[in-house]
Amino acid sequence: MVNNKEKKSLSEVFKELEKTKNKQIEEYKELRKQQIESSFAFHIKHRTKQDNIRLIIIVLFILLVVSMFSSNYIFAKDLDVDVPKEAIAQFEENANVTDIYEIISENISSSYQKEIFDREEEVGFETEYIENKDLPKDETIIVQEGKVGKKQVTYVRTYENNEIVEENSIGYIILEEVQKEIIEVGTSETLKEYNIHIGDNLFVSQDIELRKLPDIESETISIVPAYYDVKTLEIIDEIWLKLDYNENTGYIICDYLTSEKLTPGITEISRKKKILDKVNFNMNLNEPSGLEEKDFEKVFISNPKDTNNIFKENYKFFKEVEDKYNINGVFIAAIAIHESGWGKSAIAMDKKNLFGFRAYDETPYESALTYENYGEGIDKVAKWLVSNYLNPSGTTLKTGEVANGLYYNGANVTGVNVRYASDENWSTKIFETMSYIYNSI
Repeated sequence: MVNNKEKKSLSEVFKELEKTKNKQIEEYKELRKQQIESSFAFHIKHRTKQDNIRLIIIVLFILLVVSMFSSNYIFAKDLDVDVPKEAIAQFEENANVTDIYEIISENISSSYQKEIFDREEEVGFETEYIENKDLPKDETIIVQEGKVGKKQVTYVRTYENNEIVEENSIGYIILEEVQKEIIEVGTSETLKEYNIHIGDNLFVSQDIELRKLPDIESETISIVPAYYDVKTLEIIDEIWLKLDYNENTGYIICDYLTSEKLTPGITEISRKKKILDKVNFNMNLNEPSGLEEKDFEKVFISNPKDTNNIFKENYKFFKEVEDKYNINGVFIAAIAIHESGWGKSAIAMDKKNLFGFRAYDETPYESALTYENYGEGIDKVAKWLVSNYLNPSGTTLKTGEVANGLYYNGANVTGVNVRYASDENWSTKIFETMSYIYNSI
């Protein structure tokens, strides 16, 4: 026995078939529509204005085809029965459908422009570092300044609706060449330790041999006295230094050298030692003493023997005549001290004459010359000694004058003693006073 609920009429079967068919058609149209719209939107956004016009025609054609294809399909209910036609499918409206016409309108109104222009730009320089063994470690010297270059760059700029969307360079021209910076970096530990540079002076810490080669067995060129300075020429393996001493070039081991950094005060010690090493009884007096004004000041500024402060107040004149006449200022000062008893004599105090100049044995006070001040007397005596005692006749002096050489017997204290003083021991007494001054600096 058949269940009536399971029986369907032919009309019901056709309706179900129509419903299924309509659903498939709807799904197909929707998919096709989305594909077309997506493809269209993509091409619209990536094509030029001219291409968009052509694309509009194609789109309109596609829309016409889709419209025709999307017409309602009608199915007959029964082949043998005259059944009225009816629409068996209705399409739902897509709320999120792409507005194709809006896209077309936007692209038709888009404006693309390109611009070519030049722009001047700087070109940065590179820095090159070079090691230099003749510089103290980590010290730097710029041997070539870096120079920024310039170039003219050509660009293509693209605008869309008056807004920049792209900019690319297509070439350039060099206007000013770039110059790299070169910096030398020191590597010498020895120079850093001594705090000196090549060409500066170092000092020997003891009497030491200047050798011909950087070898302990090498020939000795000369002996460099303790505390004397030598000029640095080159470093050999951070062990030996190539040096110049008295126009002799040779080598000394670094261990026997020092500097102001390592031995504070060594420069002053060296200067004084070189001055004192030249002091001797037969030293030439027609050349400077080697003292500086500060040395004369040190000797006389608070000397207990100078009770009247005459030398304290006039020490600078001994340095002045030395520079002016090329005479040993210590020698002039020694004569003044000896002849005036450190400025205590009546001639010195009353006549500003520290030398008893032109004082004759019979009438020393009366015959001695009088000067307006001590500086005048020091100058007059120095000039007189240079012209008459310290230079042979005909010698051109520093002032441009020519020496008389009237009493010249040698440019030392012994030679001056011959005609200057009747006391045969005068030269010895003068040299003793000179030695006192020298040793007081």
